[in-house]
Amino acid sequence: MKINQLQVFVTVAEEKSLRAAARCLNLTQPAVTRSVQELESDLGVVLMTRNVQGITLTDCGKALQIRAHQILEDVRRAREELDQITHNMRGKVTVSATSTIALSLLPKALEQFQKTAPEAEMTFMEVKFPLAAQHLRDGSLDFVVSHELPDMLGDDLISLPLFSTDFVVMARAGHPLANARHLRELTDAQWLSTVPSGGFQHSVMETMFGHAGLPLPRRIVHCSSFAIALGLVTGTDSLVLFSRLLADSIACFGLQQIPLEQKLPALEMSIILRKGTLLTPVAQRFMECLRAVVKHR
Repeated sequence: MKINQLQVFVTVAEEKSLRAAARCLNLTQPAVTRSVQELESDLGVVLMTRNVQGITLTDCGKALQIRAHQILEDVRRAREELDQITHNMRGKVTVSATSTIALSLLPKALEQFQKTAPEAEMTFMEVKFPLAAQHLRDGSLDFVVSHELPDMLGDDLISLPLFSTDFVVMARAGHPLANARHLRELTDAQWLSTVPSGGFQHSVMETMFGHAGLPLPRRIVHCSSFAIALGLVTGTDSLVLFSRLLADSIACFGLQQIPLEQKLPALEMSIILRKGTLLTPVAQRFMECLRAVVKHR
């Protein structure tokens, strides 16, 4: 099993076509076919089948795709680490962060980081955790900054605590319920949730209303992104739960907190990465900058 064979296999799996993979790799189609066949012979399994739609991975192929991608990313990181040791803090860092991080800590962390690693290539993503976990496992992400999800981590991911912040109820300025002080006054309002039913924020709402002995509000609008939720809460009478850190960062959008007497749930933010991962010096440096900003916020 050779690195170049894995690169060819991963490209074929992603393109779902031998011809398209050959174009991407600047190889002939027979060379791509031969590389896949040699890999299958070495492993003693069938990795893919051809059909009129293109290429379909077998179960063995699907398993190898994850591992192969991970190996190729680790090889890239090894090369970058050696380059960073012998030259400057160059290389690629890819991080997934939630809206809470993106709108509060991320700008300062990036500013600090670029003072010592101005040539590093940074990529930031905002993806739901199940997909982020998949990207961690295949090596596409260096780490994730997200709320703690212990039941979803699995044995191959670890969580490093970052900070804790509580939730607050946010509404547009001049909202008719702005003077409410008890959660029971808000049960008939329309609420927004940035996750599907049963997701993290939805479960926080269930916990919040449940502890108050109240049923979950009947009118909940599910939004696929923070931007949609922000647009709706600023332009309608909807209510939404934001972390206090996020709420403080977006007060300029004409939103106000409804200060309830009840204590609301806390949000535990963590850095999540693949167990046993050796971050490159440049990725490690960005993590240190993020922690430094948290410490001095």
